[in-house]
Amino acid sequence: MSRGRQWRLGLVAVLLVFALFFVWRTRLDPTRVGLFITAVIGAVTTIYVAVTYEIMLQNQSMAKAAVDSATFMERGLRFSHAPNLLFETINVKDPNFSGAKSIIPFENDDYKRAQSEYSSGGSQKEFVFAVLHNKGQGAATDLSVVASYDITESSNPNSHTTVKKEASVQILEPRKSVAVCIFISKVPAPNDAVTLVSAHITASDFYREAIGELPQEVHIDVRKHRVESEEGCVVRLA
Repeated sequence: MSRGRQWRLGLVAVLLVFALFFVWRTRLDPTRVGLFITAVIGAVTTIYVAVTYEIMLQNQSMAKAAVDSATFMERGLRFSHAPNLLFETINVKDPNFSGAKSIIPFENDDYKRAQSEYSSGGSQKEFVFAVLHNKGQGAATDLSVVASYDITESSNPNSHTTVKKEASVQILEPRKSVAVCIFISKVPAPNDAVTLVSAHITASDFYREAIGELPQEVHIDVRKHRVESEEGCVVRLA
């Protein structure tokens, strides 16, 4: 029992003893007898109220502890199933990512063209991809990414273009990445550039689906998004 609870019950007991002693010291005529009976009933009622109040406080504390415990368990369970998605733009010489088995290229027409260009030879060619990494402990489900880029290509008569790429993946396992082909540079030049304009990610996970939560939406801050160029690549990323 807490010290505060002991003080409250002790105070109630002292007051009741004082009241009963006062009644006991009075003359026991019929009026005083009725007063004594009333005092006894009041004392019993007061004790009942005091005990009920303490029980209510104890139940409230137990309920709060149960809620805190359930919240902690829910957070731990959610964390163990939650993906952690990291978006970046990379520039590579090999669109097949032979040296990075965790990166899975998104199979679309752009990627097929990249494979064809890579197979036809020419070590100077460069391939720009938008890559979504899952660094979390859980798998991402119903994953979709929409990204827009400004392309500057000096060897193309239409030197400045804007492209919009979309990709959807049913499940992205932890420690895995999906790469979406953005740009193929056949004749790279230092003045060529690929600049992110906007990127939007929508993803869920098994825990969200189980409790009926809506997918999570993330807008990439273009000023802070990561870029990485393989050694020997000259196309600038931003």
